[in-house]
Amino acid sequence: MGTENHLAEQRETPERFPSLEEIKAVFEVILHGVSYKELRLQCDERGVCLYEMEVRSEDGERAEYNYQRAKYDYKDPKLNVEGRFSASIHVTMFDSKGEPYHGECVANYLDGEWKYV
Repeated sequence: MGTENHLAEQRETPERFPSLEEIKAVFEVILHGVSYKELRLQCDERGVCLYEMEVRSEDGERAEYNYQRAKYDYKDPKLNVEGRFSASIHVTMFDSKGEPYHGECVANYLDGEWKYV
């Protein structure tokens, strides 16, 4: 099979997105069992498209975690390799005044596998 045919086949293969239970299990790994509060959950015919939760610390700081399904063609071969994922989880850190001071990607999902960053 030629490279072009293989790429076309990859782009036509439908992604199996993680279930809410699978996403919660990833949050458990990331948070090492720390309890969290669910903020927002949005689903459509393909499953979970947005899931947000937060963790508060005793000093008043908080972290918001956001799972989101990609809204672009993540299988496009023109994309940089770092951009080829079908869903991701990001964290944003807020100080005790509610000001964001740090954010980063913590996990990416593609082809049924999570990769922790």
